[in-house]
Amino acid sequence: MSQFVVKKTTLKEQVYDYLKNGIIMGEIAPGERLIEEKISETLKVSRSPIREAVRMLEKDGLLDVHATGGVTVANPSTEDYRNLYEIRVEMESLAAYYAAQRRSRDEIILMESYVETMRKEADANNLKGLLEVNFKFHESIVYASRNPFLETMTLQLRGVNSFYRKAILEKNPGYAQEAHDDHEKIYQAIVEQDQNKARELMRQHIEHDYQSFMIMAAK
Repeated sequence: MSQFVVKKTTLKEQVYDYLKNGIIMGEIAPGERLIEEKISETLKVSRSPIREAVRMLEKDGLLDVHATGGVTVANPSTEDYRNLYEIRVEMESLAAYYAAQRRSRDEIILMESYVETMRKEADANNLKGLLEVNFKFHESIVYASRNPFLETMTLQLRGVNSFYRKAILEKNPGYAQEAHDDHEKIYQAIVEQDQNKARELMRQHIEHDYQSFMIMAAK
């Protein structure tokens, strides 16, 4: 992980990005305790922006702040993943339905680039790249739905969702190609403005995600 913060945005945002990336990529493990003093020394920042970043990450579901004052990385349970699935399967399917109706040409071009990038990252077996482009593809569909309420609610799930996707890709390397194939089909349905097909394909994709995770968790 980077040993310093480049002052381009606010310190709070920089610390937030640094910690979020470390958590999502597994460099800071689930259940691990965060030490303010250590982060302050590593990033050469005061504790105030660290505390603000921690509050943001708590809202994302990535950190647990305990009554004693300690802060640990979230460690989602199987039940958490089941609850996440029940919400995702409805909201992201709805997003795909409206994205097929409302997407712009620029958004289609962007989605196509994500599909192509995911294929390259899967071929290279690049976990970090796969996670990043996976998020971008799903979020591009949510944005294209043109529904700010759906966007807000869906993006609030990014925290637990990051653990979920990472676990699947890490434990089942072959799943990356399967996910890419699903994305390609969803993308094509959105291009064709086939709303019902886009919704059903997204539903199948998320159900496949969940089934893959539950099989893996049972081992």
